[in-house]
Amino acid sequence: MAKSNINGTPIANRYSTQFGSGSISILKQFVSLAQYRLALIDDMAHKAIHMEVSEFADRFLPIPSGISFEDHPEWPTDIFSDLAEGGTLLESDIAERFRDTIKTHDVTPGMQMASSPDKPELDDMEDFKQKIDTAFYRDGSVPTDSRPHWADQLVSVEFKRHEMNKDPFDDHVNYNFDATADERKKVHGQIITYAEVIFRVQQRTFLFLLLVIGRNFCLLRWDRSGTIVTCAIDYVAHPHTLCELLWRISLQSDKGLGPDSSATHLHPEDYDYKQMDFYAQPRDSDLATEERTLTEDELASMSDPPVFKYVRLSFHISLAGGWPRYRLEVPHADGIRKFLVCRPLFYANGMVGRGMRGYIALDCRTQQFVWLKDAWQVDYKKVVQEGAILQKLNDEEVVNVPTLLFWEEAQVAAEPDPPSSPSPHDRLLSSSVTLVAPRLYKPATSRKQSRTAVKAEDSGGSEEETLHRHIHYRIVVHEVALPLSEFTTGQNLVSIIVDTLKAHRAAFEKAEIMHRDVSGGNILIYPSVEYVENEPPAMVWRGLLCDWEMGKTTKVEESFQLPSQPPRTGTWQFLSADMLSGQPKAVEIPDELESFLHVLLYYALRYLNSNCPNAAEFLESYFDAYTLKHGEYVCGQMKEAAVKGGTLQVGWNVPLEFDSPMDDALAQLLLLFKAHYKVIAYKHVQYETTRMRPPSIISKDPPTAATAPNSSSGTHRDAEENESIKALVAPLVKKKRRVGSLKPTTEEEAHSRLLSDHLSMLGILLT
Repeated sequence: MAKSNINGTPIANRYSTQFGSGSISILKQFVSLAQYRLALIDDMAHKAIHMEVSEFADRFLPIPSGISFEDHPEWPTDIFSDLAEGGTLLESDIAERFRDTIKTHDVTPGMQMASSPDKPELDDMEDFKQKIDTAFYRDGSVPTDSRPHWADQLVSVEFKRHEMNKDPFDDHVNYNFDATADERKKVHGQIITYAEVIFRVQQRTFLFLLLVIGRNFCLLRWDRSGTIVTCAIDYVAHPHTLCELLWRISLQSDKGLGPDSSATHLHPEDYDYKQMDFYAQPRDSDLATEERTLTEDELASMSDPPVFKYVRLSFHISLAGGWPRYRLEVPHADGIRKFLVCRPLFYANGMVGRGMRGYIALDCRTQQFVWLKDAWQVDYKKVVQEGAILQKLNDEEVVNVPTLLFWEEAQVAAEPDPPSSPSPHDRLLSSSVTLVAPRLYKPATSRKQSRTAVKAEDSGGSEEETLHRHIHYRIVVHEVALPLSEFTTGQNLVSIIVDTLKAHRAAFEKAEIMHRDVSGGNILIYPSVEYVENEPPAMVWRGLLCDWEMGKTTKVEESFQLPSQPPRTGTWQFLSADMLSGQPKAVEIPDELESFLHVLLYYALRYLNSNCPNAAEFLESYFDAYTLKHGEYVCGQMKEAAVKGGTLQVGWNVPLEFDSPMDDALAQLLLLFKAHYKVIAYKHVQYETTRMRPPSIISKDPPTAATAPNSSSGTHRDAEENESIKALVAPLVKKKRRVGSLKPTTEEEAHSRLLSDHLSMLGILLT
């Protein structure tokens, strides 16, 4: 869809990708994939805890009822003798011998290993170019084409040569740390990527991954909270430990190995699978999305409710490329509602965190297209769930927000309770190796708080030494919207921002809820048929403010600053400079309004004509850059200079210009924020001055008139000369204030107060 400035000028430098394809984020195309991956690895590096093998087995791989430990097969003590020289073998040799041993001795009855060392997924599956060495599959689903088949993997396996610096979870320091850190980080990043792909493709609550490094192995359990890993064990010297773990894995149900029991994997012969193909086919009744007055023919053929061409087309695109199809369940008051999904239209990158995926889904009951969000939420105290927030917004008739249809109250992922006393069979797992107590794995370079579903037992439950539990939920809303990047003109962009600004205002004033994550990805375009009295029906675009997961009540009794909540919420690129200052603070109206300003600037600069010589470089410097302050990431210099200085520069003394009313809107908004930050700075100086002033000075009485020093200097003749000299520069210094004075003027204070509510920003944009 071609864009233009408000005056109709064609848009230059369009960077958009095809709607419906997955993307790293709306900004990641300006950051190299290598930079993004390193940042992801740094973020993940410490989100792991070590756990004793026997505890790991009993907690996560319990022996099912009806099966006795004595039922396990007898494994030879030299079962892995072919791998005794594992320290010198190539990875491919280790993998082949390992797989043959497991198969020969039937260590995992009902499951088989299949290798895919050299071939990625099918060529048309662009998302699955990763290759993993081996994986376990159920009998009957074992691939024979040497490809990974990500959708069918139950337990993934990665092999590495026996080198100390390849163990990403080895926190010993008896070797050259600098020489090994990069290699360990590389291996860690590699297995993170494998886990990430499986969580993206499958519907999972957790995943087991076996990492084999030469003669040593460790077993990992991934979930959205982090990683739990056993200590490395020499499986050649202690074969029964590994064999029992693999045997226990084979005894687990699919649910016990991580697949979500509320999701059913569909196959081509299934009725619902065929239904997805049927409803993906275009219909003559489907409506185009362009804003216009609808013709009589369109009204006559239009379905009820109307279906838009982009919705059905996007659903059709989601079925391509070999992605697995699922039937998802969402509990509701009237029973379980079921929805059909395939490839997510959006997915968040990374393993730890929300893991949000957004689908165009087909309602099995109504055969209507809806939007389904599948996500994980950190189990912080007093955080209201997104479904409850949307329900309140709908009840208060807040405009331009999603219409909630169904939502599943977030549930903690189930996990087996640890045994109250050691089991008789613990001896096999623990007798042959020296084990360590569970401990949090936190490299010295860690800067961020760790989270996982299991707390480290030696932490005492403290917030810094635990990994946070995550809870899973799904919500279904009526609106299937377009991304903000599909706006057509500068005026259209501003109109969409205005709609969502009105939604934010209504949520704050009527429902007492603050959004706290205003960003480009959370502002969408929703086309709808509008009926106005005495006018023909028309297709109209409205802005939609979505993703209220971080929304929070503004009531005083539920304070923003709770110790159990994260200190900073939102999307880095669109957070206010004040929120990125490094000082903890609650999100306030000016912060949210500034986020709207950053969204407007980003999309205007990225998609509209301007005098900026290099839009990509500007966007990276303004939105992605950061400054290190006392070891903490804070606001980048360019964004800070813009809101505090009140100008946007694309060169030395060259202001950013769009040659349209966008220039006036941005200039007037920046004027308000410049005043706002000057008031903040002055209050901070006053506070610091009062705090640092010695008590003796504060309490000292001012000098009386009798003892005050004479303010005059010199004789009467000198005074006359001074006055004549001062008269020469009187026009230059007629203002009582110093240039650059920290104290705001009366006008600046008034401008700052205009940001205390939404009206002034709305007025500027509407004008």
